[in-house]
Amino acid sequence: MVACPRAAAQPALRDDPFAAHRWHFETGLHGAVETWNYNVSHEELYGLSEGVTYGLRDGLVLTATQRIYYVSQRANDTWLLGLTIGFRGRLYHKGRVDVYLEGDVGISDGAIASPPGGTRFNYLALGSSGIVVRLRPGMFALAALQWVHVSNNSLKGPGRNPDIEAVGPALGLAWRFR
Repeated sequence: MVACPRAAAQPALRDDPFAAHRWHFETGLHGAVETWNYNVSHEELYGLSEGVTYGLRDGLVLTATQRIYYVSQRANDTWLLGLTIGFRGRLYHKGRVDVYLEGDVGISDGAIASPPGGTRFNYLALGSSGIVVRLRPGMFALAALQWVHVSNNSLKGPGRNPDIEAVGPALGLAWRFR
């Protein structure tokens, strides 16, 4: 009688968008309306984002995202191309659903000054709270309420520092890298 050695169980790849040492690709849409207005125009932002996340530890991921916004300014509309980096932390987990908070900062360059009276170069700050829902193994849907701040931090003087403060829904999909 020949005995076969017992096969060791392979650890399963965790199906968790907040798992440590796991990469995910994300894409999403964001629409936002200016919430308070300290400049001469009223802005609306419509955005597309693509990026990656990496699990630093269970429940905390690093995000790196490219953002493209169309900015409706009631004058000369423009496009902003931005790059952000940030963190997303899980607050709550139940079944297939996770609740999170996220914060990102970065830079952007516009086709023309945004908002009017500002500059083409601006800093970005984004904050959001949302949910992640597992759709199937390795694929997740994201839904959030996202705030975006666009400002040049008075680079050209205090008279050229109008900003945009806008809030709106963000929807996206994420896929796990194998």
